[in-house]
Amino acid sequence: MSGLRLFYFILFGQSISLLGSSLTGFALGVWVYQISESVMQFTIVLVASTLPGIVLGPFIGSWIDRLDRKPLLIAAQFGSALVTVALAVLYYLELLGFWQIAIIVSFGSLFATVLQVGFTSTVTLLVPADDLNKANASLGMALGLVQLSGPFLAGKALDTVGIGTILLLDIISFGFGLGTLFVARVPDIGRKVVATGTTVWQEVKEAYRFLKSKPGVLGGLYLFTLIWFNVSAVQALITPLVLSYASPSEAGLIMSVAGVGALMGGAIMMAWKGPERRVYGILGAALAIAVILVLLPVYTSLIWIGFWAFTIMALAPVATVCSQTLWQRKVPLHFHGRAFSLRNTIMRAAQPAAFLSAGFLYQSIFEPLMAEGQWLARVFGPIWGTGEGRGIALLISLFGVISVGMVLLAWSIRSIRLADTELPDENLEHLQTGVEGA
Repeated sequence: MSGLRLFYFILFGQSISLLGSSLTGFALGVWVYQISESVMQFTIVLVASTLPGIVLGPFIGSWIDRLDRKPLLIAAQFGSALVTVALAVLYYLELLGFWQIAIIVSFGSLFATVLQVGFTSTVTLLVPADDLNKANASLGMALGLVQLSGPFLAGKALDTVGIGTILLLDIISFGFGLGTLFVARVPDIGRKVVATGTTVWQEVKEAYRFLKSKPGVLGGLYLFTLIWFNVSAVQALITPLVLSYASPSEAGLIMSVAGVGALMGGAIMMAWKGPERRVYGILGAALAIAVILVLLPVYTSLIWIGFWAFTIMALAPVATVCSQTLWQRKVPLHFHGRAFSLRNTIMRAAQPAAFLSAGFLYQSIFEPLMAEGQWLARVFGPIWGTGEGRGIALLISLFGVISVGMVLLAWSIRSIRLADTELPDENLEHLQTGVEGA
């Protein structure tokens, strides 16, 4: 088994595992929000589930470049399973609370980072150059399927069997991820690429210096990090927005509709493979999503929210597939672990600040000032409405406006706009043939 067949086999197991994690992630967020009625506690859990992986990401990437991929991925999958087991045990002992969740999911963040970076850095080893877009689009489709079914199933399960059963299903799902990794022969680079005697910190600095030598790549990364800040803030706000006038199962339905969009977007990218100029695909999709964020929260209709959520997620694969393919082509193979983890760390570093600032701005400023009779309500109320949840709506639109400005700024910078044509392709030997596996 080799090439796309091997990639699809591993992806199948990881998708089942990810579906279980999606059930738990959505259910935990809703559960914390329901028992606390606090957006701040909701966002703190989001921070805890991302911050450790962000801070330690570059060092994790260095170790990924040092170690064989298969045992590394197996260990990360097993660690993720242990995190869910710990949550389940505490829940059944009636000891699971806000702080316990925040502490435990922080360990899950580390294992998830190893899985994400390890799998991403293995794709170029698995498939030849002509199939990179197809592989990345398939990954997007798998995520779309998870997005389609996970939140909806989690919302229904919360209304019926409860979070305890959801945790048990998540534990079972890890068996699929571990099983495919045990059976598959995950290829490695086949040679040692880390100099003897170098420290992990030196390797991280080397990776940064390499990215700095590609100004279009690094400059684009910084600007897209600012865009990611806005998107992350919206991510923290969208569930409380829907829950302000809908039930958990209806919120899950909205997320599932968004998943249909991601599925369709991935299918389109598999057939189309995206524009020849990858940067055009990234910037064009990002601009359209930013404009939609301005419009999405204006009305409280579930049909309205669902339509725009569907459209956003249909556009997202265009940006993600083009970006992933661009990086896989422009970054040498032996830098993939460090470069991809450094990229993730720089981009995701915006997440904790976005989560916390979104919660603070909503709870302390926008929601009170969008109450009937307050000055923000008098100015923006005729369009966004007033009362519960309308502060979140206005804040999401504001983040959308800022995102539009960031995309236009990125387009105005020549090194970013021409990164896919002015920078040479790397890994030509691997990209032309792929790596054979058994």
